[in-house]
Amino acid sequence: MVNRAIKIPVHLLRSMGWITVLTIMQACNPQSTVPAEESADLHFAGDTLTINAHAALLSKIKCTTVIQQPHQLKFNTAAMVKIIPNSYVEIPMPFAGRVVRSYVSLGQQVAVNTALFSISSSDYFEAQRAYLDAKQTYDLTANVLKRQKDLLSHGVGIQKELEEAETNFAISNTTLKNTAAALKIYDNSTANQVVLGQPLLVRSPIRGEILSNTIVLGQYNKEDAPALLRIAELSKVWVSAYVKEKDLSVIDQIRAVEVRIDSQPSKRRQGKIVHINQFVDEANRNIEVLVECDNKDRLLKPGMYVNTQFEQAATASIFIPAKAVLQYNDKSFVWVQLAAHTFIKRYVQTGVTENEQIQIVQGLSKDEQIISEGAFYLLASN
Repeated sequence: MVNRAIKIPVHLLRSMGWITVLTIMQACNPQSTVPAEESADLHFAGDTLTINAHAALLSKIKCTTVIQQPHQLKFNTAAMVKIIPNSYVEIPMPFAGRVVRSYVSLGQQVAVNTALFSISSSDYFEAQRAYLDAKQTYDLTANVLKRQKDLLSHGVGIQKELEEAETNFAISNTTLKNTAAALKIYDNSTANQVVLGQPLLVRSPIRGEILSNTIVLGQYNKEDAPALLRIAELSKVWVSAYVKEKDLSVIDQIRAVEVRIDSQPSKRRQGKIVHINQFVDEANRNIEVLVECDNKDRLLKPGMYVNTQFEQAATASIFIPAKAVLQYNDKSFVWVQLAAHTFIKRYVQTGVTENEQIQIVQGLSKDEQIISEGAFYLLASN
């Protein structure tokens, strides 16, 4: 095969280059989207636009009156079910010892002071012995004090011995109270029922359900061992919802909160806001909102992911067709009618969009006239 070089005159190459440049310029010309005769009918003076009364463009433009209507803002957020802290307790070993008996099982409902398990411990034995010794000393000093008072009242007693008896009684009384207080840390039962060597009976401090049970009879556990029982009252739970920072302004106006479960969409329940966190998550710009819900059927499980819908109380809001709102850089604006065939560009702050209607938070007033259809023709002409 023979390769032949094709020679093209230089003046032809230059002509082809100018043709390309002209083609690109024509494609990038913004005025090309609007016929020249229509552009001649538009007169701009800053943000004010006047359209010729006989312009064909008027047939493509439709105006509407701004009205206010009741609106309930609704927004959804992801959330997670949590146990209410005051309704949850972990039962550890109060001190090193051996579990000798268990009185509960997994899933059982317990009341306050229900016996959970009993342990045998040398520490508890020493606390019992110290209390019983103090009790014995207290009884002895009380009898001595009583006898000295009787002797002195009959004229045969000595004042010094009475004072010594009173001092010994005061000391023994203080010691008894201290040992009784130490004993009650482990057991809420009355001190008069203490029997030396009796195992410690651990009781439930709250009403609830046994969620976790790791008791092994005969096992020796130290005081820093993991909790043997976990008890929680689940008739009410918290739903931790994460609200965007931009929605925080309407939280105080929330009328109702609805919790939905993806696996059972038909079962919904109402909740109420009990706390709004004062810290913003720097990573996600979210704010935690705690919602309390009834959970008598135990449908909401701790750790479960759910959806929450916040519903604002009805307020008067302005909604206009979404196609009436135009964009300039990062700002939104509409064309507001000043007089017949005269309009002004008005920048607005928008809100939510529903059913092809967009909320105007700021920038428009009731009964104003705006261009609702055909506004993009003016954008192309400007």
